[in-house]
Amino acid sequence: MTARRFYPILWTVAFLLSAYGAYRLVRSLLETEAPDPTRERIRALIGEADQLLKTLDEQRRS
Repeated sequence: MTARRFYPILWTVAFLLSAYGAYRLVRSLLETEAPDPTRERIRALIGEADQLLKTLDEQRRS
């Protein structure tokens, strides 16, 4: 078989692989995470700790 017969196969495989890669990339970018109550609680605790640090810093300056 000559190399000319493999070019269409090679281009088809390259096209399919790049289309699949683009599909996976778009799908991963559009996927949203499920709400996690633990994550929200951690964020709330971090916010509360930051507020307490600000309050302590203000009291120390006064």
